[in-house]
Amino acid sequence: MSRKIRVMVVDDDAVLRKLLADQIARMGFDPTPAASGEEALDALSKSDYDVVLLDIRMPGISGLDTLREIRKLEDASEVIMLTADTSLGTGIEAMRLGAYDYITKPATLDEIEAVVRKADEKRRLVRQNASLRDAVRPSATEDTSSALVYRSKAMEGLVALAETAARAESTVIISGESGTGKDVLARFIHARSARADAPIIAVNCAALPESLFESEFFGHERGAFTGATATKRGLIEAADGSTLFLDEIGEMPLQTQAKLLQFLEEGRFRRVGSTRDRESDARVIAATNRNLADDVQTGRFRADLFYRLNVISLHVPPLRLRREDIPALVEHFLSVFRERFNRPDLNLSADARQRLSEYDWPGNVRELRNCLERAAALASTDLIEAEQVLPTAAKQSAEGKSASPRNGTNVQNGARATLDEIERQHILRVLEEAGGNRERAAAILGISARTLYRKLREYGV
Repeated sequence: MSRKIRVMVVDDDAVLRKLLADQIARMGFDPTPAASGEEALDALSKSDYDVVLLDIRMPGISGLDTLREIRKLEDASEVIMLTADTSLGTGIEAMRLGAYDYITKPATLDEIEAVVRKADEKRRLVRQNASLRDAVRPSATEDTSSALVYRSKAMEGLVALAETAARAESTVIISGESGTGKDVLARFIHARSARADAPIIAVNCAALPESLFESEFFGHERGAFTGATATKRGLIEAADGSTLFLDEIGEMPLQTQAKLLQFLEEGRFRRVGSTRDRESDARVIAATNRNLADDVQTGRFRADLFYRLNVISLHVPPLRLRREDIPALVEHFLSVFRERFNRPDLNLSADARQRLSEYDWPGNVRELRNCLERAAALASTDLIEAEQVLPTAAKQSAEGKSASPRNGTNVQNGARATLDEIERQHILRVLEEAGGNRERAAAILGISARTLYRKLREYGV
């Protein structure tokens, strides 16, 4: 999304106001003229401006009084005063009241452009710092288990496409089964984009209660609703100049989908309880394990939002279709757990490695990681045996190949099972192993409790 600096030009001289607005437009800025302090304050109450060029001497509300009112606004614009007074007193008074700078008339266009750009840069830094304090951002020592590890041709082609997508500013939608590493791919794209210096802002849409969606995404003003005791910046505002990653976007309520679409189209939004438009230069990357095209047909997902998100589409294949990646992932996770558990000699037996390579991993990379972590945490010796790393697969092996998910059969009747049936059997098996504790089962599966409850409702459990 290309961003123009929004500049308000406030001057009671109509000729000078139009001349200055025209010149500012030629500089690549987005100017809005205002003939008085009252008109400027009214416009600022309805929309957001980066910089205000404000004449000091005006009828009605003076420039200095207008400056005082602007500085009272939350997230106020930076103000540059315009004065014909060559004495220092007026400029010093304006700076004391919170002006970014003052320019003495007549000023060169180069001087005006330089000061406006510096004022905008200051405001963006202030907003980013405030937003990041309110946002949940990754630790500087982010878990290295989220690294993008692959050996297969399928992933090699996908990564090449992701690198191309990183250089663009378009929205991206990443599809794939749960646990395939869609979030890892999103962070890979962000890290190779022009926005990499700012931390990615990530949110799991399935983990948010429906009543909090709008407030979390767009923020709210103090007193907007019961319990809103302070102004809150939303995730879109926090991601200004960075990337907003929306995981499991298929779980987003329809009302929030409409407002997200408006933001993607216009780059503007409003906090809950506010009448003022704000801007955010956030690039959106979305991910889903659902078939959004089917959800569009059933009315669960907005068609216009789907088309707006689906500018660049990437699909992460399941782990069973890229078995060449399993040994590399195993070695990567082992190195992570050697360090975490302070066991430098931790390793897998040949039988264990073979079993890991032959298993179908309905939970994909997340399930592989969880299996290795559990084995590393519970193993009494540094050599992990097959029974310790994958006891479920050992039981399947004892029952024979016909019972294995690898050949896609149903254990009960020998008929070839669908992928949905395999997923259902896996979820119910994990729930049984967790003693019926749904929160624990969700943690083992690597999905949110909300997603697990939804799936169990679909299964009639």
